[in-house]
Parts: sequence; structure tokens; C-alpha cells
Amino acid sequence: MQYLQNATSYLAAALISFALYLVLMRFWMQWVRADFRNELGQFIITLTNPIIIPLRRVIPSIGTIDTATLLLAYLISLLKLLTLIWLSSATAPLSAYFPALLIVAFGILLQACVYLFMGAIFISIIASWVAPHSYHPILSVVRSISEPILAPARKLIPPIGGLDLSPMVVLLFLNVSLHLLVAPLLSFF
Repeated sequence: MQYLQNATSYLAAALISFALYLVLMRFWMQWVRADFRNELGQFIITLTNPIIIPLRRVIPSIGTIDTATLLLAYLISLLKLLTLIWLSSATAPLSAYFPALLIVAFGILLQACVYLFMGAIFISIIASWVAPHSYHPILSVVRSISEPILAPARKLIPPIGGLDLSPMVVLLFLNVSLHLLVAPLLSFF
């Protein structure tokens, strides 16, 4: 019976994580003003519009921050946490731990953002090896998302002999942030 519970937990976490990454992709694509007129952008818009458009009527944006999308991402991370707790057959009442659950859900959201940036950087690196000057809609989106965090590192560390070390520095920084920022939030519960 434990195998069925593990498989169910894995499947639920995977599906909810997919929804979380879709919403985060939409948020970051809006933030960096990436082009939504490609297949990936249209896919994300099509799947997220039914929820985000009604939320925007209730929750206005704050400056350039799409608070409705960000709130939805937070709620999805909270849903993921609550679903995993429920599937693990926890017996303690959740009301006693609710403040801690809110903090852990924020940690899950930050972790997903860091993994999204790491994935974008890895895809950029691999694409630069395979086809350095090619255009693909997905690569355009990936570069749009990764460039704002790679540009400051490129200013600090210019390319050495044609080798760009800034992705390694940013990946190192992101990995350290997982240990220093995200891990304490996730261990709060």
C-alpha cells in the first residue's frame, strides 16, 4: 500500500508543479517583457488565462508586478504543500501549523523560481554549444528569462578567451541561495 501512496504523492506533486511552473513562466515572461507571440507563449497564455483574467479583475497590478499571477503562483505552492500533507496521512490538525504552512509555501515558491532560472540557464548553455546563432521560439523565451540575471554577472566577469563564465557564477549563486534562503523556509514546518 505504501507504493501506491508514494506513486500518488509523486503524481500529485508533478501535476501541481507543472501548474506552478506554467504560472511562474507567465509571471517572469511578463516581468522581462518576453515575446508571447510564439508557440510557448501562446501555450502558457491559453492554459493560464481562464484563472488569471478573473483574478486580475479583483487584484490589480502593483506597478509592473502582476500581483494576480504572483498570488496564483503562491496559492498553487500552498496547494502543493497541503496536498502532499494530506496524501501523507498527517494526523495533526493543520490549523495549529497554518502560519508555518504559509512560510513553507513561500519557500516552495522561491525554490520553483530558482529552479526555473537554473533550467533557463542550462538550456541557454546547451543551446550555445549546439546551435549558437540559431533562432527558436523557446530559446528566445529562455534567453529573455535568463538574461536579466546573467547580465550583471557578465559585467563583473567578462568573457575570457571567448569563454563566458557568467552562467557558472550565476548557477553557483542560485545554488547558494537554495541553501541559505530556501532551505530554512522549507524546514520551518
